[in-house]
Amino acid sequence: MGQTPERRMFLMWKAVKARHDYRRGEPHSPLMKVAMRFGRPIREVREIIDSHKSA
Repeated sequence: MGQTPERRMFLMWKAVKARHDYRRGEPHSPLMKVAMRFGRPIREVREIIDSHKSA
């Protein structure tokens, strides 16, 4: 059995956030990158990440 899609979203967000450089002027935030990759609305991805942060 693998990880749930929600868990994969959270882990991907953590990895992208760790290497994201705001000073370099990257066009998409880590949250938007995860949303685009999974094809989900940003609002939904934010809720999933927040629920995993508190758990």
